Amino acid sequence: MGREVLARLSGHARKERPELGSVSEAELEAFILARVPDERLDDAARVGDLLLACACARGVRAGHDALQALSQPDIDRAHARIHPPVTLHQARELVWRHLLHVPDGGAARVALYKGDTDLLAWVRSLANRLLLGLVSGSKAAPASLEDAILQHSAGNAALADEPELERVKQTYLPGLRATLGYTLTSLEARERALLRDAIVEGHDLDALSLMYASPRAEIAAAISAARDKLAYRLKNRLAERMKVSDRDHASLVACAELELDAALSRTLDS
Repeated sequence: MGREVLARLSGHARKERPELGSVSEAELEAFILARVPDERLDDAARVGDLLLACACARGVRAGHDALQALSQPDIDRAHARIHPPVTLHQARELVWRHLLHVPDGGAARVALYKGDTDLLAWVRSLANRLLLGLVSGSKAAPASLEDAILQHSAGNAALADEPELERVKQTYLPGLRATLGYTLTSLEARERALLRDAIVEGHDLDALSLMYASPRAEIAAAISAARDKLAYRLKNRLAERMKVSDRDHASLVACAELELDAALSRTLDS
């Protein structure tokens, strides 16, 4: 793929979105190349949409304003059709926050846009899923990271095969949850964000690579390092906070590590 093709497409995007000039050429080119295969990098590529998504992912105010103005009519129509248990204003804010918010140490979900469909259609589909989720009760409130980790026992074969681990978990669950939550706060913001995006949001390595603009291997290594740090600190914190026998402490640690591994398995195995 010649540099002149990318430069020409970038020029088309600039003419389509002149208000987004604060996005550098290097940022835009990297964003496009990470999402569009060489064989699709032609005049049919949605470079204007990709520039807008790139600007939004980088927190450019003009990008946020443009995306909100474009998507508001579709969100309003979805609200009128679905009748979720939130006001129209709340529905708009829910969708826009889901797409544009950059949590401490994290990345905006709009970076998941790959240009394989119209950006407005992509946002419309997401808005419909979010509002329908409110009606059905799913995803009505984001799970806490500690609860998302601990809820994996239902599908954790290792725990099912070890009644002692399940007994210890159920006996000490409140203390385990509190200690896990406290230990999570000791991680760096980016480590917590990666774990939350992988476990609570369920993003795989490909998605996380796009969101964080980092190679898959780097993301996998960062998640593994965060997991190891969390497990090590949790082991020590459980010993400090929970007055249990050495045997139960060992079982608690094993239980927590199994839960954490089960919660991360989909992401790291992808």
